[in-house]
Order: sequence, then structure tokens, then C-alpha cells
Amino acid sequence: MLLKNKEKIHLSIFALAAAFLLLFFAVATIFIFGLMFDSSNINYASRGGFWALFRHLFQRSIPFPFILFIFLVFLAIWLYLFLKEINHIQSELITEELKHINEHGSGQISGLMFNDRLSKELADQIDLLIKSKQELLDEERKNEQKQRELVTNVSHDLRTPLTSIVGYLGLIKDNPQLSPDQIQHHAGTAYAKAQQLVSMVEDLFSYSQTQTHGENLNFQPMELSEFFDQLIVQFELEAKKSNITMSALTNPQQIQIVADPEKLARLFINLINNAFKYGNPGMSFIKMTAVQRDDRVELKVQNDGTQIPRSSLERSLIVFTGLTNPA
Repeated sequence: MLLKNKEKIHLSIFALAAAFLLLFFAVATIFIFGLMFDSSNINYASRGGFWALFRHLFQRSIPFPFILFIFLVFLAIWLYLFLKEINHIQSELITEELKHINEHGSGQISGLMFNDRLSKELADQIDLLIKSKQELLDEERKNEQKQRELVTNVSHDLRTPLTSIVGYLGLIKDNPQLSPDQIQHHAGTAYAKAQQLVSMVEDLFSYSQTQTHGENLNFQPMELSEFFDQLIVQFELEAKKSNITMSALTNPQQIQIVADPEKLARLFINLINNAFKYGNPGMSFIKMTAVQRDDRVELKVQNDGTQIPRSSLERSLIVFTGLTNPA
């Protein structure tokens, strides 16, 4: 951002006024020195007046180097005053820009016109601070948006099992003629939904603890083929019920890593649960793989069920977001 018209007019008037005044003082200084060092100049002034004295001083009485020196001194003073006024205007512009940035959260200082390297470097540093502040504000807005989405998603996910629990318990309460088998069925369904609700609340509590205090990881050696076998056993009944084949592959066969077994198990359980929940119908297998690549191990959970739509890929990484949830 260059100087505005108002600042340009102000600077032009200041330059002309300063030049006029300094020129007057320069000529006055030359006259005073001429009268002090050559008394004959007074006779020229009395006989011919001011212009006769002026011609005598500049043509014969005062050496030209002295006149040049006087004008150079006053030119230096004019340049000093001019640059100082520019700095003053720039300071006012910077102050106005900073006020604008504080009020609106955006702006740039380095676009101003600077006449020295120090001011330019200072402006660049201020711009870096402004950029950092803007990035923090953007990140804060994104976090606020994520928190709003999290509240919406959690409310939706908690309401679904809670509605089922209330519904099935209401059936038992309002229908005393139900048979023991029907009561057992409704109570069992309500209990299963209550367990699902407890699991979701625990996940929410764990997430809030992680965001507040950070996740405490308990690293220890673990063998991946045994880890996969335990997961297969855990989901064996659900897999048979859904006619889904669960398998695991490690390459090499024995891979030992250092990790938190509980957290890693929770991760895989969530992925497998999501596969059962969102992969059907059409899913026939769930496959877990571990492949060692140099000093790293690549872990995967794969299935051939319904694919996540491209439009939902980004949302699928948001905590407590389901593909069936509203955006």
C-alpha cells in the first residue's frame, strides 16, 4: 500500500514550505556573513539598495565555495526534515494499519512504502507476527467448527441407543401381558443398547481426557500375529452370524513391535466395528495385515463392503462422525 493522496499532498506542502524557509535562512546567513567580514558591503547597501548589495555579495565579496557550502548545509537540513516527516507519516500509517488489524484480524504492514532497511525489516517482522496470529485465529475457528460438529454428532449417536432403550423398556412397562420370552427379548435388546451407550460414553470421556491432558501411552513389546488372533476370536460369533470371513496376515510371520496394546486394540476394534456397521450388505471378508518395511510396520484393516463416498472421506476422520450422520 503506497502513500494515499492525502499523505502525498501533506508531504508536498511540507517539502515546499521547508525549502522556502531554509532558502530564506541560507540567503540571510550569507548576507549576515558578508556584512560581518566586509564593511564595504554596507556602502553598497546604502548607495544601491538591497539588490546592489545582493549582486556585490554573490559576485565579488563572498567566495563561491562558501556560498556553495552554506547551500549544501541547508540542503542537508532540508533532506533530514523531509525524511523525518516521511517517517512520521509512515508511523501514523503503521499505527492505523495495526488498529485495522486488531479490529478486523487481517492486513499487511510490509506493503507500505519505506525509505530505510531497518523500517522494512521491522515491517516484515510485524507481518510475520500478523500471519502467525491469523493462522492461530483460523485454527481456532476450525477447532470451534469441529467442536460444534462433535456436539452434533455425539448428540445424534447418543440419542439413537437411548431412544431404543426407552422404547423397549416402555414396551415392557406398558404391556404387562407380555410373555416371559417377549420380556426377555425386549430387556436383552435394551441391555445391548445400554452397553453400546456405555461404550460411547467411555469413548467420549477418553477423547475429552486426551484433549485436556494428553494421551498416556503404555508402551510395551507385543507380537502382532497373536494380537490379530485375539481379535479374530473376539469377533468370531458376529462374523459367523453375518457370514463374513475374518483373516490375518503378517509378513514376516512373526513381527514384534513396541506399542500400547490397549490403545491399538481399541483402534482395531473400532475399525472392525465400523466395517460390520457400514460395510454390509455385500461384505464377505475382513482382513488384517501387517507388513514390515525397513524399520517400520504397515498395519491395515481391509474389507470388500460398501465403500465410503468420496464426499464423506474428509468427514470420516472427524471424531464421533458416522457416514449416516448429517453433515
